[in-house]
Amino acid sequence: MTPGSELADSFHIESHEALLQRPAAAGISRRPLDAIIVPTIRPALLPAAVGLASELGCALVVLCSTPEQAGQVLAECGPAPDDTLVTHVSPALDATLLSFLASGHPEIDVAPSCHGDIARKRNVGLLLARLCGWQAIMYLDDDIRDLTASAVSWAADLTTCFQAASFRIGYYPDNSVVCHAHRLSGGQQDILPGGSALVVDVARCETVFPPVYNEDWLFLFDAVRSRSVAVAGTLSQLEYQPFAHARRAASEEFGDVLAEGLYRLIHEGAAVTDATSAYWRDVLERRFQLIDHVAARLLMAGGSASLTGSALMSLAAARKRLAAISPLACVSFVRAWQADLDAWRHTLRDLPLVGDLADAAKFLDLPLPDRCVSQ
Repeated sequence: MTPGSELADSFHIESHEALLQRPAAAGISRRPLDAIIVPTIRPALLPAAVGLASELGCALVVLCSTPEQAGQVLAECGPAPDDTLVTHVSPALDATLLSFLASGHPEIDVAPSCHGDIARKRNVGLLLARLCGWQAIMYLDDDIRDLTASAVSWAADLTTCFQAASFRIGYYPDNSVVCHAHRLSGGQQDILPGGSALVVDVARCETVFPPVYNEDWLFLFDAVRSRSVAVAGTLSQLEYQPFAHARRAASEEFGDVLAEGLYRLIHEGAAVTDATSAYWRDVLERRFQLIDHVAARLLMAGGSASLTGSALMSLAAARKRLAAISPLACVSFVRAWQADLDAWRHTLRDLPLVGDLADAAKFLDLPLPDRCVSQ
C-alpha cells in the first residue's frame, strides 16, 4: 500500500485525474487563440505573457488591481501586441455587472479580498471576450513559466472538442496549503489543472468564477462533470513557500472544503442537489480527519524541523478555521452560487457585440489610461 492510499480511500480524494480527458491529436480541428487574459498584481512578471501574445499574434488583456499597477505595466513591459488592453478592475464593479449573491455570504466576509480580486478579474475577462466576439481565450497567471506558443495553439485547438483545456502545474505544485502538507507527510497528492493556464471555448462558457478560494474549480465544475475538460500538458510556476504564513491556510479553508466536497459529488455520480446539510456534515468530518491524520504523520516523520513546524502551524490555522464552518454555511453558499450561475448566463447572453477591445472596455466602464489600448 502506498503512503496515503488508505487515507485517500476513506476521506480524501488525492487525485481527480479520472474526471479529465487526455485526447490524441487525431481529429482535432485548428482554432486560433483570440486573446491572453492575465490577472495580476505583479507587473514585473508580465514580460513572458507579453512575448507570448506577440508570438501568437493575439490580443493581450492585463487586468490589474490599481491604477499604479497598470501604469507600471505600461512603463516596464516594453512594446506590446497591437491589440492590447492594460487596465485596473475596481471592486465597484461588484455593484453592477458583477453583483453576485455569493459575494454577500457571511463566509466571504472572513476571507481576504485576494480571492474576490482574482475572481472579479477573470469574470471581467469573460465579459470582454463575449463583447468582442472572441472564440477562444486563455487565462494565464503571471507566474506561469515554460509555456510555448505551440502548446497554447494545441490547447486552443482542443477547445473545438472540449469546453476547456488546462495545463497541470507540476512544479511548483499548484495545491492548497493543506494538500501541500498532505504531500509533505507522504500522501500521494495530485494536482488538478485549473485556472492558472486555462483555455476556454467562449461560446460554451456560461459559468462564473465565484469570490472564494478555488474559484477556478467551481468555474470548471459543470465542464468537468460533463467530461469536457482536457489536459493540454504540464507547466511550471515560480516557487513559493506555502507554509510561510499560517493565515494562508485559514483563508483557503472554506473554498477548499467546498471544492473538494463538490468534486466528490462528481466521483460519486451525484447531483449538486444531493449536497444536503447531512452531506456537508460528512464532508466537514472527513476534513477534520484529513487534517488530524496529516498532522500526526508529520509529527512521526523526519525531515526539517523548521519546515515541519511551519506546516503544523498552517494545519492548526486551517483546523481552527474549519471549526467555524457549518453545514448550513456550505449549503447556503452552494445555493447562492447556483443562483448566480443562472443570473450570469442571462448577463452573458444579453451582451452586445461591440467589435473591438477599446469599445468593450468602455462598455464595462473600465479605466483607459493613456496608451492602455493599442490597435
